[in-house]
Amino acid sequence: MKGRVVRMPKMLVPYPENCTGCRFCEMACSIYHEGKINHADARLQVHRRNVKLDFASVCTHCVSCGEDCCVLHCPVEAIKKKDGIVYVDQEECTACGTCVEVCPFGVMRMEEKAFNCDLCGGDPTCVKFCPMKAIVYEEPKPEQYEKVKKLLKEEE
Repeated sequence: MKGRVVRMPKMLVPYPENCTGCRFCEMACSIYHEGKINHADARLQVHRRNVKLDFASVCTHCVSCGEDCCVLHCPVEAIKKKDGIVYVDQEECTACGTCVEVCPFGVMRMEEKAFNCDLCGGDPTCVKFCPMKAIVYEEPKPEQYEKVKKLLKEEE
């Protein structure tokens, strides 16, 4: 249909230029999901590139990952996508770690099984607790994800 606008589902969109490295987003995420403050349990990750630059890396639910997508690389097809949201079927996950290796944002995590951001059921806690609006819940903006990918490559 001509003129019809196709809207993408809302996603976490990072704004690295706004991040101060306070890590409130990680704390809020771990409290929401695990009931305790543990940065390792957060479904996103704040990186420090140098003294003047911190930035949050978030799960894009493979909107911007192309062939590097965890869904495409899971050897047992335990990672699925439904309604635009990537999730790990805990019953099928073998904890092989392939998803962690291929995630271009470094946010697929592993404990006993793989886990990732679930967008807190559509009301992301990290967004509510980010005082600088360095993470926003909105339509995906590929240029923002590209900024983070570039910063992550510079870290290596």
